[in-house]
Amino acid sequence: MKNVMDCLSTLRAQFAYMGVASPIDGNKYGSPHGDASSNGLSSSPTFREEKQKISPDSKTPQALRSPVMTEPSAASMHHVVHKFHEVFQLKQGRYSDLSAAKISEMMKSNSLDNAPTQSLLSVVNGILDESIERKNDKIPHRVACLLRKVVQEIERRISTQAEHLRTQNNLFKVREEKYQSRIRVLEALASGTGEERGVVMDRLQQIKIEKSKMEEEKKTGVEHVAKLIKEQEQRDVELSDLKQELKLAKQRHELHCLQMETEAKATKDGLEGRMKELEILLEDSRNQVRVLEAYSQSKSNMFNKKEHIFKSFVEFQFGALKELMLSSKSIKHEILQVQKSNLEEFNDLGVKLKALIDATGDYHIVLAENRRMFNELQELKGSIRVYCRIRPFLPGQAAKHTTVEYIGEHGELAVVNPSKQGKDRRHNFKFNKIFGPESTQAEVYSDTQPLIRSVLDGYGVCIFAYGQTGSGKTYTMTGPNGASEEDWGVNYRALNDLFSISQNRRDSFLYEIQPNGLAVPDASMHPVTSTSDVLELIGVGLKNRAVGATAMNERSSRSHSVVSIHVRGKDLLSGAALHGNLHLVDLAGSERVDRSEATGDRLKEAQHINRSLSALGDVIFSLAQKNSHVPYRNSKLTQLLQSSLGGQAKTLMFVQLNPDVSSYSETISTLKFAERVSGVELGAARSSKEGRDVRELMDQA
Repeated sequence: MKNVMDCLSTLRAQFAYMGVASPIDGNKYGSPHGDASSNGLSSSPTFREEKQKISPDSKTPQALRSPVMTEPSAASMHHVVHKFHEVFQLKQGRYSDLSAAKISEMMKSNSLDNAPTQSLLSVVNGILDESIERKNDKIPHRVACLLRKVVQEIERRISTQAEHLRTQNNLFKVREEKYQSRIRVLEALASGTGEERGVVMDRLQQIKIEKSKMEEEKKTGVEHVAKLIKEQEQRDVELSDLKQELKLAKQRHELHCLQMETEAKATKDGLEGRMKELEILLEDSRNQVRVLEAYSQSKSNMFNKKEHIFKSFVEFQFGALKELMLSSKSIKHEILQVQKSNLEEFNDLGVKLKALIDATGDYHIVLAENRRMFNELQELKGSIRVYCRIRPFLPGQAAKHTTVEYIGEHGELAVVNPSKQGKDRRHNFKFNKIFGPESTQAEVYSDTQPLIRSVLDGYGVCIFAYGQTGSGKTYTMTGPNGASEEDWGVNYRALNDLFSISQNRRDSFLYEIQPNGLAVPDASMHPVTSTSDVLELIGVGLKNRAVGATAMNERSSRSHSVVSIHVRGKDLLSGAALHGNLHLVDLAGSERVDRSEATGDRLKEAQHINRSLSALGDVIFSLAQKNSHVPYRNSKLTQLLQSSLGGQAKTLMFVQLNPDVSSYSETISTLKFAERVSGVELGAARSSKEGRDVRELMDQA
């Protein structure tokens, strides 16, 4: 509808610019009469005669004048305009507020036909201005019908104006023929007297001037007619668009009305349903109110009964309270007597508790004595001590998925496989000592320290770490790279302890290190005087040790590490000599090639490592079975450890475990090997102390 309003506004502006008048308002071009008497030619007798000849045709312009151009009388025009203003003029309000009867009166044919064009345009302007003020592009249906009727009347008048212009054009053609005939008459009269000829020539000149003016007027009229025809076509197009827009607006209005009726009907139905629901709810509420009233009445009656009961109960309690007060006095007397007797019992209990504390101290002494006796029994049997240490989880590993289920205080260890069920899921083992993931290096060494000290007493001691790759063997024996004294492993702590004890015994013993034969080619012995000397030699050995990365360990040891310390001492008082040795062995880790993904040199190294560990297993199996032949020569490793495994030495094995579920099979294999090792009995360890007489006889021999 906005487009329709814009088109009507444009039409109004164009009418105002052109100044087009209604045929009823008068002729724009004036009267077509042009009598010869007005131009001064009547003085000529000849011209009067010619005029009399032409006079029968002088009525032609009057006959050609269009009846539409005839102006009404002033009285009738005033009456029509006054009546139109009575019908169309609004004193107050809007066109949309007019009643249907008023609009029907305005749409009568005689009212619109006799109304001035300016009044019709004022109606259109009023409707357009009202539509613009409404700002919703909606025009009531009755006002739209009035607007359409007014536009049709304006269209009819424009068509009538075009017909009038065509009539004027025909009139101009008749006048031209008339003047042409006059020119011919004047040319015929030119041959007359000189005076008349001059007059005729003057008249002819005036006629030519009038002719040129008429031609210009004709040309202007033709152009104006063409312009009006073109504008008429544009108006026709605009009016057709307006009609289409009005039709669409009417359809939209009808559709909107239909939609509003549908929505109103649906809303009405919804409200009726809601009213029914509310009526039902109201009835339910009334029923509930009646029920609550009855319930409230019953509660009120019950409360009255309870009040009566409570009054009786209070009276009874008041009487009982009096009796209770009398009883409390007797109870206080009894309490005093009980307190006195309890005090005596507490004194007796303190005496007994002191005796129990003394007995507890004796228990700890007995427990320590039992532990000492167990160690002595182990030394008498010569069994290999087995200490198990469980490596903590590395950063990034899930600690909740572990194979270690239980760690006992007396060496018990339970290992489970989360992926299995039944009897094969759990395995129990027992060793001399179990170190959990939270154990420190100092705690591990504290149980090893007695063995280290026995080296200075002339005993042979061997400590070696066994386990799969990445289980923490090197950490236990050596410690991390660049470790502080707090993180030192068994090697560094044992060496530090040896030199510390030797310094404490310097008044009674003289210790020195001498060369001794080794089973490993290119190995040599060096005299040392301090821990730093030994650490320097260990550093040289570690540089020569092969280390490589595998899928299971970024710094996997690809060879065994053996630190052998030979101690020779002399008793300054008796002259007796003693010889002891300490083997600190960090075995390379056993590994499965399919998990470590070793290839090339790493594969060859893994094969050599597994072969030497297999030879060690054969030696342990033979010792456990107490076979007469023990295959020490199957490997350089077993040859090096022969004095510790086959002689009268004290041997300790650290079993390193990886608690990760993915290493369950390696864990079980390692624990079973350690279990076999713990069953090996080497015999009681003996010191290599030699008396002065024995040494002199050996020197003589």
